[in-house]
Amino acid sequence: MRLELGSFPVREARFGPRTRWIDGQLEIDQAAVLDLAQADPNIARADVDLARPGDSVRIINVADVVEPRVKVEGAGVCYPGICGRPVTTVGQGRTHRLGGFAVVESVDIPHAQTNVGDRIHGGQPHAYDRSERRQDFIDMSGPGAVRPYASLINLVVTLQPVDGLDSQDRHLATHGAVLRIADHLAEAVADREPPEREVFDLTSRDPALPGLVYIPVLMSSEHRAGPDAKMGTAVYGVTRLSAPWALHPTEVFDGAVSQGSTQLLSWPMLNDPIVLELARRHGRDLNFLGVIVHRSNWGGQAEMELIAERDAQLAVLLGATGAIVTTNLRGRRFVDTVSAVKACEAAGIRTVLVTEEEDDEGGNATPLLINDPSIASAVSTGNGAVPGPFVPVERVLGAHDPDPSWGGELLPIPGRYGAYHLQDYYGFGRQSCASY
Repeated sequence: MRLELGSFPVREARFGPRTRWIDGQLEIDQAAVLDLAQADPNIARADVDLARPGDSVRIINVADVVEPRVKVEGAGVCYPGICGRPVTTVGQGRTHRLGGFAVVESVDIPHAQTNVGDRIHGGQPHAYDRSERRQDFIDMSGPGAVRPYASLINLVVTLQPVDGLDSQDRHLATHGAVLRIADHLAEAVADREPPEREVFDLTSRDPALPGLVYIPVLMSSEHRAGPDAKMGTAVYGVTRLSAPWALHPTEVFDGAVSQGSTQLLSWPMLNDPIVLELARRHGRDLNFLGVIVHRSNWGGQAEMELIAERDAQLAVLLGATGAIVTTNLRGRRFVDTVSAVKACEAAGIRTVLVTEEEDDEGGNATPLLINDPSIASAVSTGNGAVPGPFVPVERVLGAHDPDPSWGGELLPIPGRYGAYHLQDYYGFGRQSCASY
């Protein structure tokens, strides 16, 4: 498959009477965006704001971060299968994107309507207990601006759903609104000639080069929200546990794997540096044979081993001699991840694990939850810790009436199981470590 990716860099954004992109300047019709946000009667209120790198801004209640992309040649739509969008296979033709820009979905839900499950999928209590370390926010400046979204110009869409919705309908309303807005913004460059182009042509292979596959282990929300869940990381809109998906790498660039929640966001999937680097090196010093999406959160050891065996068998069928394996949440998901590494190594596929580490607890704990001899090669992306504290900010976005404590100093986030603020599973950041 061959995909041309046209980028329209956004160096400045402002609100104006219409939506258009001119020489790096993005003008946004605020009224049109608000109309799109409130087109669903399940949205009670919406606000939009801009947050730029370096602004003294904290964005809270973050449910997802979406990059505007649009298909201008080839079948399908970007972010296929999500919120009722067509499921036509993507990854061919030409796609345009607004580079350096994103739409942040912030869901403002009163405390009385939330529970633990809701918070995992985009809700956040309105009140704040000072003993709680908050994690689902983005600082745009200061030492806490460590997430990749801090370097983007962000259109923050604050959405308050109507009372009485269950978490699934609430998600469909808020995420659907954000997708409509992203489509509207991307349409501004649909008929323009992109100033930056990159072609990913993976149609031919050089038999003299090694063949690699990428195996991202992605959490399924089925265990929490049921087999027909609309929330959580999806492949063509499907969130449930399933056998591995074999995708062409260019399908990833069109959003075939997307739809975040508080812990797992869409933007890193489209901009995964591992997929980008492998695709760029295809035909030069490797053959990038495919992306094998492994769904994790299976019930027992036998199921985990079965899916890992399917990973390895797919890699063999594709002709791979090497694999890169990542995970997108720690804890029991790491058992799935190590199972995939073991199965690939047993099949003769040399495998590299890319992962965050556990907190070493002052030298008293191992860096990986499981130390298995099959992990012959590993790359650490740090342990997710943000030493902090997060400094006070002038503005808080993402809630219509944020608790005043959100604007003050926030506690550091230690690297530990359950910490999901940074989540640098794919190598966006600059954290590193050495063990002796």
